[in-house]
Amino acid sequence: MYKLIGTIFLTAILTACGGSNSNEPSPNPNPSPDQFAQLRSTIEQGLSNNNTAAISIAIYKGGDVVFAEAIGEKVKGSGEPVTTDTLFQLGSTTKMFTAVSTLQLIELGSIALDDKLVSVLPQIQYTSNQTLDWQGIEIQHLLTHQSGLRDSGLQSNEELQTYMKAVYPQQSGLMNPPGQFHNYSNPNWSYLGAIIEELSGLGFDEYIKMNVFDDLGMTRSAVGRSGAEVDGNYALGYQALDPSEDGTFVTDINQIPETIAGHPAGTETWSTPTEQLKMAEFLLNGNESILDSSLREQLTTAHVSEDLGGLPMNYGYGIYVDEGFQNDGAWYPVRNWNHGGNTLSYTSVFYVFPDSDIAISIMSSGAFNDLAPTLLAALDAVSTLPAPEALPLIPNDPTKYVKHEGIYTTENFTFIIEAEGNNLTIAIPELDSMPEPIPYERELQHFGDDTFFAEIGGEVSYLTFIPIETDGESVYIRNRELVAIKDGY
Repeated sequence: MYKLIGTIFLTAILTACGGSNSNEPSPNPNPSPDQFAQLRSTIEQGLSNNNTAAISIAIYKGGDVVFAEAIGEKVKGSGEPVTTDTLFQLGSTTKMFTAVSTLQLIELGSIALDDKLVSVLPQIQYTSNQTLDWQGIEIQHLLTHQSGLRDSGLQSNEELQTYMKAVYPQQSGLMNPPGQFHNYSNPNWSYLGAIIEELSGLGFDEYIKMNVFDDLGMTRSAVGRSGAEVDGNYALGYQALDPSEDGTFVTDINQIPETIAGHPAGTETWSTPTEQLKMAEFLLNGNESILDSSLREQLTTAHVSEDLGGLPMNYGYGIYVDEGFQNDGAWYPVRNWNHGGNTLSYTSVFYVFPDSDIAISIMSSGAFNDLAPTLLAALDAVSTLPAPEALPLIPNDPTKYVKHEGIYTTENFTFIIEAEGNNLTIAIPELDSMPEPIPYERELQHFGDDTFFAEIGGEVSYLTFIPIETDGESVYIRNRELVAIKDGY
């Protein structure tokens, strides 16, 4: 559900679409007597190094689940072990299932990709000063995070329809006009969930269970608290209500906040790694009874770039479509489809490597766990990885910094951007004028292409400059939490 901005380049996985088959993983030609020994050791290290009570993993290759194991406890200190059938939460990995549900409605002719959100849900109570922007949001903008809607954790137990029609549009809104660029935002998916409810006449949880999970053979997967409670075999672990503060191990499922409004975005979807691999098989091979193949292929087509340093990272419909992945600052050029997920109490990683017919699902009962080492060990156990490379960033060109110069504004802040020699600087008058000014570094650090790092209040975040016209002057400064627009636009 959550995607940590400050660490997006520094930890687990940066990826994108396309790629050369010459770099695909190949079957390990010399398997050891136990090819999974190193993987098991890495999983155990992951259990020790993360705040979590359990880790579960499954690997698919060539049509079969070739590895599935779980270690740890259902509840910290209980002594009751998890099994491969124990349920964990998916977090934002849910979005690919919401995308399948949306495309099913498109296949039925109930909606089209270019239909307007407010035409399908005319009851949305948006503020009058944003009328034109709201009226411009299309279904395809929601599927690709291009709506401009401000991100939210959607931590509300109000009914989905009520929250998305009456509460969210009054409390939040658009940070920029729709269709301009990709900017990850959970409300896109709750609006898709509300559309699914509106057009199907079913609750979102019921629709996805009947029309996606059950048809895929994911009979134990469910959205919502009741599914896990009825099943009974679920893991509880480390909960961090605020990612910046210490959390605690929970012992009762009711200690986890219920967040119905966020269900389509991934606040409470329960599943297992082996059941997730049924979705991987669907993405690889299709199932016409669930979704027409031409629409299924759209899920894993690169529709929009993430615009992060020039890295070949793209988004399909509910899933990333990438040319490689990053680990410890090195780039592995292996084409993949992926989506991670974080809730307040769980972490999930889902990867499909289509050129080698491999898929990996990893889940843990802990918030914001680092599962990247386990992912790498899992892939290494069933394939031979290509040699790591330097990150394929677009290099620095200070002569182009002038196109970023200008005054940009958000609802609360002003960014004054200036090119000074080989440096790009930022001034934020609102922070400077506070009784106790918040410190920040005036010099932005270049990452790649038009993406820079800014250090504000001791935290590092990325800022990407985005033009309206190719190679034109920058008009937007984009971060997941805010978008600043250049004066005059």
